[in-house]
Amino acid sequence: MFAVISIPNFALQAVLRHEPELVSRPVALIDGSEKQAVILQITETARRSGVCEGLTAPQAMARCGDIVIKPRSLAQEQAASEILQQCAYNFSPRIEATADGVCTLDLQGLPLDLPSPDPSQEGNSVQRAPVSVPLLGGVKGGLVVSNWAKQIINSLAQVNLAAQIGIAQTPIVAFYGARCAAPILFVDNAEEFVASLPVEILEPSPEVLGILRRWGIRTVGAFVALGKDRVVERLGLDALTLFNRASVTEIRPLKLVTPPETFSESMDFSAEIETLEPLLFVLNRFVGQLAARLDLLGLVVAGLDLRLKLASGKVYERLFEVPAPTSRAETLFRMLQTHLENVRTDSPIVSLQLAARPSDSRAHQFGLFEARLRNPNQFHHTLARLSALCGSGNVGTPVVEDSFRPDAFRMEAPRFELATVAAVYDRRLDSENAAVADAPLQGLRLRRFRPPFHADVEIENGSPVFIASLKLNGLVEKAAGPWHSSGHWWERDKLWNRDAWDVQARDGVLYRIYCEQEDWFVEGVYD
Repeated sequence: MFAVISIPNFALQAVLRHEPELVSRPVALIDGSEKQAVILQITETARRSGVCEGLTAPQAMARCGDIVIKPRSLAQEQAASEILQQCAYNFSPRIEATADGVCTLDLQGLPLDLPSPDPSQEGNSVQRAPVSVPLLGGVKGGLVVSNWAKQIINSLAQVNLAAQIGIAQTPIVAFYGARCAAPILFVDNAEEFVASLPVEILEPSPEVLGILRRWGIRTVGAFVALGKDRVVERLGLDALTLFNRASVTEIRPLKLVTPPETFSESMDFSAEIETLEPLLFVLNRFVGQLAARLDLLGLVVAGLDLRLKLASGKVYERLFEVPAPTSRAETLFRMLQTHLENVRTDSPIVSLQLAARPSDSRAHQFGLFEARLRNPNQFHHTLARLSALCGSGNVGTPVVEDSFRPDAFRMEAPRFELATVAAVYDRRLDSENAAVADAPLQGLRLRRFRPPFHADVEIENGSPVFIASLKLNGLVEKAAGPWHSSGHWWERDKLWNRDAWDVQARDGVLYRIYCEQEDWFVEGVYD
């Protein structure tokens, strides 16, 4: 048993997948942007308006004034092909990419649930081709419902792809069934079904089709009745190919493929984008599509890769890590929006690409006294908004750098992949206890000013005698130093060299000052 999934008007559906509001409007697809480019595919509304394939764009606009002309997009067709294969692979491990928008499934060994027809069932109904002998456990004529076929139709509908499915004993008959389905067709009697099809379904050449029409041949059954030897003798090897396509018993081996593990959406803009609103509108559609695609496979989004191509030729790229992998489109979109609100480019945007990195949805069993963050993604979203307001290096957890430079640290965003609140609290207590155990029992503690205060210092006999600053003003009673330190002499942009002094003011308070690159600063005060 074989099944064929067909997406009619595949190139047009691939383009309209991100603009579902245009499906009900007259839309025509052209190959290229030239004025003489002909129309390849059209919507049903455009066909009812008098537009047909083969017309040029001006001719179509003359017949339908409100028709929308869309250029063909190979990138979006590639994404739609990946979606089709991934969806089919989710239902059968043996699939074939038969053609653009066509995928064949080998159903051998898979259970087919074909219950009796339900008159109250609406939506995706399963047609039965004309039969003379009822099959499938006595299910007779009319409509039947195949749960797995409906799931395929509904899965593709979630990503705005309308599909048709044909089910038969051979791949070629299943393919014909998919082309005639509305939207699911099960072929019981292949001979009667194929014989009733128009001869054009065999895709003969224009010359052979003209000859058959002059002979009065309109159906496949009439063509087969002529006899293979006699027709091949008159029409040549092209007729032999047509007889092979009309066979209802030949089972060809499938060219099995494995669907790609890439999840990407892209779009080339017809007009350059200079503001944030249209970019966010498209990104919202992209995020929803990617989340739906991964959700069909039982996966979640662990990261997003954003790529913007600018009119100047430059490319802006950014990788996003999702703190708690999720398939919620709202959470993923909010992450992108928060970042893009603070992005400025030197030229307009001409194309957009968004890729998702998948991950398994795994649960973590916590202990009795453990708890996790209520919403890790919301927590990191709040950090991102604070970083946008305060600066990227001013929000997070301080981390000591591997350097001898005093007060050398950096700010990092906290990570909560597998950490729980209780575990974080325990680690904080351990670090505090270790700090207390290692701290000297005697001595002064320096309370640093961040940032340090600039100061004007008078030097006499190599020692500071007067300081003028916002924090410290007046004569220096006592001074100890200097203590010279330096580092990173091998990196010019990170080189530091400083002389530090401990000074006592007239009120008895001790301060730490230092000189670096001929500038003086008040670094801190001793408790």
